[in-house]
Amino acid sequence: MPAMPSSSVTPHRRPHRVLMVATLLCLTLQAPAHSAEQGNFTAGEIALLPDFCQDRLNYPVYSFSHPKWAYWGARMGETFKHVHHYCWALVSLRRASMTPNKEKRAHLVTTALNDLEYVINNASADFRLKPEVYARIGDAALQLENFSKAFDAYDNARQIKPGYPPAYTGWAEVLVKAGQKDAARELIEEGLRHAPDAPELRNFYRRLGGDPSKVTPYPSPAAASSATAADATASAPSGSASDAGRSR
Repeated sequence: MPAMPSSSVTPHRRPHRVLMVATLLCLTLQAPAHSAEQGNFTAGEIALLPDFCQDRLNYPVYSFSHPKWAYWGARMGETFKHVHHYCWALVSLRRASMTPNKEKRAHLVTTALNDLEYVINNASADFRLKPEVYARIGDAALQLENFSKAFDAYDNARQIKPGYPPAYTGWAEVLVKAGQKDAARELIEEGLRHAPDAPELRNFYRRLGGDPSKVTPYPSPAAASSATAADATASAPSGSASDAGRSR
């Protein structure tokens, strides 16, 4: 019987190494999309991200004691430890917008969507970026033609932060493309009632043939509170002053 080749003989190992690499590649392609692009970012890509993303990604992901942790943690709360998924999503969406390959683009958008949903699923109730994350979910879902998910995401963003422009314009674009121009105008008008000075909403409303200056905004919370107090004063019993005088 011929002797088995030694494991140190490189030529005999090459076919097995090629097979191993091919197998790993297949496993990578079959892995959940949210893990496909993690950590594989260039300095240029990070530089295009918001400040909190730059600070989050320029340190090891699980280094909870890095110098900026306390700064951003005070502003974002405990959810800051999960925010790198949002940053990963932004990079994936940017890459998707630049690739001409349909399958690669869909993969990148799916990757981003998984990361965005991870943030929502792990966010505290008061996480300040929730409306923005929901709007990004809506944008990503539209690219994948998941209109139900997009509708729900934009609606969630509006519920949390009425007047947040992307939560209105994102779905209004869908309505316009579907030939529902009146519904789109109504949606943008609702946004203008909450945020009458928002340039995105004003421009979109003009595009639909509307005049944003004619939209009556909702009263501010302070004005509404003052009006409620004035109504309460006006409805107070008129005899209270005379009763006070008789008591002297």
